[in-house]
Amino acid sequence: MFRRPSSSATWLTVRLALFAALAWFYVAGATMHAERVNWFKARGDQSWFLHIAQVEYRNWHGIGPPQMLRRNIMPLYPAYLALFYDPGISDPDYFVIAKRWSIRLSLALLAVLGMVFARYLPALVATNLTLIVAFGYWVFKAGYAQPELLYYFLLFLTFLACCHLLRERRPGRSVGLAVVAGVLAALTHLTKAAMPLFLGVFFVAFVSGEFVRWRESRREGAGTGGDAARRAIWRLVAAGVLVASFIAVLFPYISTSKRVFGRYFYNANTTFYMWYDTWGEAGADMKDAGAETAWPNRPARDLPGLAKYWRTHTVRQIAGRFLDGLRNMVDRSYHTYWYYPFVILYVLYAGALIAARRRPFADLVRRHASIALFLVLYAVVFLLASAFYNPISATGTSRYLIAHLTPLFFTLAYFTTMEPFRRTTWRIGRMRIRTLHADLAISAALAYSIAFVLWDRLATTYGGF
Repeated sequence: MFRRPSSSATWLTVRLALFAALAWFYVAGATMHAERVNWFKARGDQSWFLHIAQVEYRNWHGIGPPQMLRRNIMPLYPAYLALFYDPGISDPDYFVIAKRWSIRLSLALLAVLGMVFARYLPALVATNLTLIVAFGYWVFKAGYAQPELLYYFLLFLTFLACCHLLRERRPGRSVGLAVVAGVLAALTHLTKAAMPLFLGVFFVAFVSGEFVRWRESRREGAGTGGDAARRAIWRLVAAGVLVASFIAVLFPYISTSKRVFGRYFYNANTTFYMWYDTWGEAGADMKDAGAETAWPNRPARDLPGLAKYWRTHTVRQIAGRFLDGLRNMVDRSYHTYWYYPFVILYVLYAGALIAARRRPFADLVRRHASIALFLVLYAVVFLLASAFYNPISATGTSRYLIAHLTPLFFTLAYFTTMEPFRRTTWRIGRMRIRTLHADLAISAALAYSIAFVLWDRLATTYGGF
């Protein structure tokens, strides 16, 4: 799994020319959107990110006493914006500068994603995937002073590193991958405070997979018991290295959280805000309690959390909250960005391959059981988490759902290129339809979308949700 495909020089030339032309169109579209649609910096929390960037600039340059960053916005993206701040810049001008540099950052991150896709996928599939990411949702969010695109990028790289680590069996490679995954997870967490949940999902799959392998090795015979134990020890070492790398990068930040709030992984959003029924209720109550700068001075029983939420809500109310969030995902996906047609196309494509190759698919799942478990848990946990967070997001579920689209698209696209699925042929009457035809159909849908749908949607759809 995750092996590098072959690619011809001709395809490489065509793709580079295509990307150069589309990069210009991407920047033009993102700039137009930033100017016409995203003109109010207070919308979408952009004022807060600009403010934190100014705080970081003053801390770096010793302007005034050092200020602790508020524990509801993570520091990595504001640090990027702080690179382009100057005290002589007015607030409106700084907003314009921040949007321009966010567009440039998004283009650079897209270029890296394109190279990553090209390493794993055939040329046409990698090109399709890059364009879906770029014009399905990336371009809508490029011209905002928000950390979302940096978070989506780092989350995908963390996801990819974790998939490799689940598959890798060699001791040295496992430890090296663990370092990479830990550092990437820490950088992702410094962009958005969501990684403990992600790593929890990963370690459930990791430990489950190692336990199954150990049991199977023991069953093969007494002579292999020592080898199985050594492999298990090395894998445990890799797991420890991942955690150590994650903590090492985060320690300067989380040690301050521990000193001020009494918890290493403190964030006002995930600790308190998410347990309210509306954003207005959460903001009024917890901001009044000063939860972003100090631990609230209230009895533990009165603080919002899982225990209090369970005491004060019925099962029906909790289920309704999840259902409302899931409905919001469908509604936002249809009415805002332009990724939903390609989600449908890829799900249908993968479903058709599974239906045509049921036995090879079952074998694939058995051979890569830990990755399969990771993917299923990841999808279920974060769909439900995004749905639950909907009432207090104030902007719907879009920004949380979109974070997981790149892993979804990559997984589905990669699956369509694996053997024997890649050689699948469907017969409709006298016609034979191959996977190449399905990839070309996706290309045609992309071309139509970019030519006839995208510009009007960009000019009318707010992308800061």
